[in-house]
Amino acid sequence: MTPLLLSITALLAYFLGCVDTTQVACKQFLKRDLRSFGRGKSGLEALFRETGWKGVVAVYVPECLKIILAVVVGYLLLMIRNHAAAGSMLAYFCLLMGTAFPATRRFKGGNCLLALCVGALCVSFKAGLFVVVVFAVVLALWRYLSLACICASLAGILGVWVFVEESICIELSLFCALIIIARHFGHILRIIHHQEPKISARKDLSYKFDEEF
Repeated sequence: MTPLLLSITALLAYFLGCVDTTQVACKQFLKRDLRSFGRGKSGLEALFRETGWKGVVAVYVPECLKIILAVVVGYLLLMIRNHAAAGSMLAYFCLLMGTAFPATRRFKGGNCLLALCVGALCVSFKAGLFVVVVFAVVLALWRYLSLACICASLAGILGVWVFVEESICIELSLFCALIIIARHFGHILRIIHHQEPKISARKDLSYKFDEEF
């Protein structure tokens, strides 16, 4: 029974991680392709620059609900065998794997920011809050999204060790951190060589100098 529940949890969470709801939501609510927000950019930063919080909420709330669904289902399935915490942590790990390396997109995924923070809050609110705070502090100090994600994932190991009782969850949190590091390894190399752009909420109009008048 337990192996079956683990398999269902893992497959469902990975599949949900592979599904990118942001593109669908952006076309549905904003009538645009998410990749069209800013030259050479996509995602939260460029979307916020052009649409503000209204656009961000419309596009990313469905993604957050998907993440919550994956972790809650894992929790409920393994609760049958009195391993609810392990079920939610397994779902979190597989969700991150699907987001970072989706089989549906040739294993080329996103930065996992929402999956990392929202999923951590669902696994354990206290541990997740620690993850979010570390992410916010690192991003505010250095403004490198990849560096903030990696530091937050490492903080998650400590958070799970302190706030989650089951030992298997600590091991899974380590694997979660390894996924984030692997996903952002190229970005870290660019940071070392001072080639990685920093996050900025200011509207970027530099591309307009390339337009013909």
